[in-house]
Amino acid sequence: MLYNAALVLEGGAMRGQYSTGVTDTFLKHHVEFKSVIGVSAGALCGANFVSKQYGRMADVNTHYRHDRNYISPLRLLKREEILNLDFLFEDHGWDWHNFDERAYQRSASDFTIVATALETGKAVTFTNATGEEFITDLKASSSMPFVSEPQVTTAGPCLDGGVADSIPFDIAQEQDFDKIVVVRTRPRDYRKKPTSRVLSEMYQHSFKDYPAFVDAGINRPTVYNQQVETLDQLEKDRQAFVIAPTEPIKVKRLEGNVKKIRQLYEQGQAQAEEILADVLNYLEN
Repeated sequence: MLYNAALVLEGGAMRGQYSTGVTDTFLKHHVEFKSVIGVSAGALCGANFVSKQYGRMADVNTHYRHDRNYISPLRLLKREEILNLDFLFEDHGWDWHNFDERAYQRSASDFTIVATALETGKAVTFTNATGEEFITDLKASSSMPFVSEPQVTTAGPCLDGGVADSIPFDIAQEQDFDKIVVVRTRPRDYRKKPTSRVLSEMYQHSFKDYPAFVDAGINRPTVYNQQVETLDQLEKDRQAFVIAPTEPIKVKRLEGNVKKIRQLYEQGQAQAEEILADVLNYLEN
């Protein structure tokens, strides 16, 4: 069933496997949303949810995690990025898990990708993009500072959407939805620590031509923690339904332990099954 509601997906690199477990459970039970909003890994998860490709991200990240064409420090020797996001959307043949863009385009859901503009340090959004622009926008949203090169989008050079808007429920509010389901990739009590001096200096050195982006990167923990407090209040007021891991996440951003990656996916599935009735009650009442 298509609900007149928004689904918001937090980022977190491989922690996004938790979100994929949740969204695959929604697919299993035919739960769809009029608006799907994703940032970074949440955008990658959202794209596969909108195209209704059950299990795709879990299969790719478990079967191909150690494929040097996907994720490998050795790629640096070829002056290539450690994480090759193109790998997820290239045609690898009939027997691979190719992304189904035609199914994505046929979807009744609107899909919004969130990235951070280097020029302004603010969040920018791309809704219902297709073709090469769609892939560029996804890459921009998912490109981690210091690891990936900025992507040139219609909004200018962009990087990781989580720098400016880690949990973009505000985008759902701007779209006038009064039913918002938010999938986080951190436990509810998680709060970011202040940016270290070393990381602050890295931002200042690497992005000296983009002072607004430097400020956004350094201030990210403060903004993130404020978002969490606001989201907690929205949930108390029944203006949002939050799904978050009930156990500490032990998966690293570029986790190499395939067993851990699979377990996190299954954790998301199991938790979504447990609370599905509550989610539907929130959406329907």
